[in-house]
Amino acid sequence: MLLLPRHTRLPQFFVLLSLTLSSFSYLSAQPLYKTADDDASHYTTIGSIGLTITNFGTVGNKFMTWPNQPSCEYPKGSGIENMFLGGLWIGAVPRSVGNARVTTGAVDDNSTARLVEGFEFTNELDSKITQRSTLGNSPYYDLDAVSHQDFVMDFTDRYTRVPSTGDSIPNHLPLGVDVHFESYAWNFPFADFFVILNYTIKNTGRDTLDDVYVGFWHEPVIRNTKVTGNPRSAPGFYGKTALGYSDSLRMMYSFDINSSDNPASNNYLAVKLLGTTPFPSKRDSAGHFINLPLDSLGDLHKNTIFNGWLFRASSGTQAYFYPNLDDNPTDPYTGKYQRLSNVRPLTKPQIEALGRLPNVATSDGSPGIAGSLGQVGLLSIGPFKSLAPGESVQVAFAVIAAKKFGTDDLKDDYKKPLLRKTLFANGNWAQQAYNGEDVNGNNILDPGEDIINPGKLDRFILPQPPRQPKVKAVVENQHAVIYWDKDEAEESVDPITHKKDFEGYRIYRSAAGVDITNPENFLFSMQLVGDFDRDDDNIGYNTGFGKIKLSVPKKFDGDSTEYWYQFPPKGDPITSLNGWQYLYGVSAYDQGDSANNIASLESAKITALVIPGTLPSTNSSDEIGVYPNPYYVHAAWDFGTERTRKIYFTNLPPKAEIMIYTLTGDLVAELHHDAATYNGSGIKWFDNFATLGLTPKMAGGEHAWDLITKYDQAIATGLYLFTVKNLDNGEVKRGKFVIVK
Repeated sequence: MLLLPRHTRLPQFFVLLSLTLSSFSYLSAQPLYKTADDDASHYTTIGSIGLTITNFGTVGNKFMTWPNQPSCEYPKGSGIENMFLGGLWIGAVPRSVGNARVTTGAVDDNSTARLVEGFEFTNELDSKITQRSTLGNSPYYDLDAVSHQDFVMDFTDRYTRVPSTGDSIPNHLPLGVDVHFESYAWNFPFADFFVILNYTIKNTGRDTLDDVYVGFWHEPVIRNTKVTGNPRSAPGFYGKTALGYSDSLRMMYSFDINSSDNPASNNYLAVKLLGTTPFPSKRDSAGHFINLPLDSLGDLHKNTIFNGWLFRASSGTQAYFYPNLDDNPTDPYTGKYQRLSNVRPLTKPQIEALGRLPNVATSDGSPGIAGSLGQVGLLSIGPFKSLAPGESVQVAFAVIAAKKFGTDDLKDDYKKPLLRKTLFANGNWAQQAYNGEDVNGNNILDPGEDIINPGKLDRFILPQPPRQPKVKAVVENQHAVIYWDKDEAEESVDPITHKKDFEGYRIYRSAAGVDITNPENFLFSMQLVGDFDRDDDNIGYNTGFGKIKLSVPKKFDGDSTEYWYQFPPKGDPITSLNGWQYLYGVSAYDQGDSANNIASLESAKITALVIPGTLPSTNSSDEIGVYPNPYYVHAAWDFGTERTRKIYFTNLPPKAEIMIYTLTGDLVAELHHDAATYNGSGIKWFDNFATLGLTPKMAGGEHAWDLITKYDQAIATGLYLFTVKNLDNGEVKRGKFVIVK
């Protein structure tokens, strides 16, 4: 897929066009024609980050498919995007050439004349993204999986031509490397806020590559798109994000600054270097690199380089820090290679001269970056002294998200390090996932560290809570019942202790209307409403499961699972409001492991999205109703825009045709209802939360309408008439409702 520069004004069909590539190896004089298999359709659906992953060296998607597919949304369903685009950079000096070359997966190029310059990775014929999962109930379950959701792919920098036009990728001098890329995501509550990017870079050419650097470039843009609207057309969208850097954590981070979004995102988005295999070279006392590797992960910060600059200006000139670092193929000490290999901190006059916000400092005291053009960050590691043909280097980064900590004024980030407390804690969890068995961080499996696979240093592992229970939601009039099984969680075996250590279940529910009052945090809005644990030990409250356990399992047609628990318990008076959207979650937690200093761990909350309402009615005496009626604009249920309003028709038959008219008899809208399949799709309010990955569960006897006519216009104040035809028996019922604006 060819990704155009951010500000390019071309028809969308061209932007989304998937090109057919014809490429040739830089080692061969003969072209090798192939079909492009670029894939930008995958994004993480496990955990709380929705991050687009591609098989051509980029992450994110430039908001090209907004709002249907996230670029880097956190939390899911919030509409808060955090990254315009990111990409892999690799720089090295081919020994026979003597000058540095850099291959970039993505760049801040605003030129419309060179549409593919800087997007220099392609893939092989029939290259696909493979999905794997460690979850036993996943259709992608695979014994080779690393996380709950792996994306696995390969790409290369060896090809140079765009065969559909015969044009080459401008200024691309291949290094001759292939990249095996795997991304990992988990849905544990302590690990659902990061995605790991694991790159294995192999020299498949004939030349030895010296002084190799590997970096991750990205343009963070932290904005609430439910406030701004379409990122590709929202005025001033890109000038409200600043960059910072934590040297000790090897982590560049970004945050919203001077944003007028209300509600604001209050987000951080970070990219952290987790580790490399092998380690890069040490520096001597004079700062020169020597041919000895670093000793441990703890020393990697000495070779980690952070750079930031402003997005390329529309004139085509670069707004990098002084001096401008345009590429010069004859000089290995300028251009992209210099940015990969040298950190050049900005001075205050340089920031002001470039129109950036002065006095924005990072946690380590170096200047932050902010400006109207948008910001670009580059985190790199090196040098790896040499990479001979056939040799590889592995480099892992993590994309990490967090909310600002606390309830204080959340705007002046650089003045309040406490706001980064959650971000830094999340970064430590990502690092723990990478470290795995490597307790002392020396890249070697030492005695006592081998826990999982004998004789292998296992990385990308986390302590394991019980498996998630299987959940089924049943929605009724003013009521929702959540059922779950017992075998998934209660038969789980801890991979470290090799014991069944299940302890109990927790049930969560959101409050009515929180999706209206706090939509950007809807996923995080669930509150604990039930906690039940074993009564045969001295852990927890010892409540037992008597209140929620069924005497015989509940079964559903077409589902072989036996559901042994239900919430609310039978006879409990808990009710819900019809027409309002609720999130329910059920998790399992374990006993903890005091011997290994591991606290009790909780599984992900298996979540159900429910909208209570009346059941389908076959009784001819039941009156068809509408609510709210009258409908008052700007009331509690109204989110404030023409596209996010809704009323409900209630007591509908299983299959119905709904016709809406003005008083003069003009047809306003026509709706078709099928209780077996209706889930609210097509209504903007429900579509806004589609990235949660949950299909709303509705009772079947209600149908929503967004007050938009069949001519795509908002209706006016007035009295409206409707008819409902029962498609099973032809019976027609009539009614009316009032809209007040």
